[in-house]
Amino acid sequence: MQSKYLLIKQLIDKVAEYENVVSSADEMNLEGFSNFINHASDPTYFQKRNLSGSLELEVQERGNKKETTIAILVTFIYRYAKLYAKKVLQHSSISTLDDFSYLILLLTHESLSKTELIQKNVHEKTTGMEIIKRLIKQNLIYQFNDEKDKRSQRVAITEEGKIAIFSILHKLEDVSTIMTGNLTELEKNSLSTILKKLDHFHFDIFLNDKNKTLPEIIENKIRS
Repeated sequence: MQSKYLLIKQLIDKVAEYENVVSSADEMNLEGFSNFINHASDPTYFQKRNLSGSLELEVQERGNKKETTIAILVTFIYRYAKLYAKKVLQHSSISTLDDFSYLILLLTHESLSKTELIQKNVHEKTTGMEIIKRLIKQNLIYQFNDEKDKRSQRVAITEEGKIAIFSILHKLEDVSTIMTGNLTELEKNSLSTILKKLDHFHFDIFLNDKNKTLPEIIENKIRS
């Protein structure tokens, strides 16, 4: 019987430790405690900045805090990526991450229609066409008529575009390295799987339902 009480005491002590490291009340749950136990040997796991202010509890009562936090953090991660990429691209003929994304996709295809290229990059048509025009003007890609569809034009990367890509490819690997930060290999694999799942979900909406209202999309894709 005494050993059972000892286990309970150890559990209470661990809960007390957990309470000291969590940054907000919404993390105080079994899932968070389980993560704390599993990462007890990693002192950096719970290091984070607190995004919430004094009105946090009032906001929580009015909305879904967990989903909102995820959406905000995804936005922040994208901004960090832009910041790091800017350091690499400042001396390159490739001026933005969007330009790089279009070129690297064309590097893996013989050619793509303009529509295919824009869709693969998850852009609206007007935005995508501006990027394509800019890349053509810089002689990084070229366009030609589609033999199968006379109404369509295809684009392919030029030799100059390939040189531009390969000249910064190793430097952008540094961006990838710093973007995954202090994640373990297991965490990187888990995050990659989760992001691919989210991308698949949202890309289907982008292709087929982007003209619907958000309530219609939620009802069809999440609550159905």
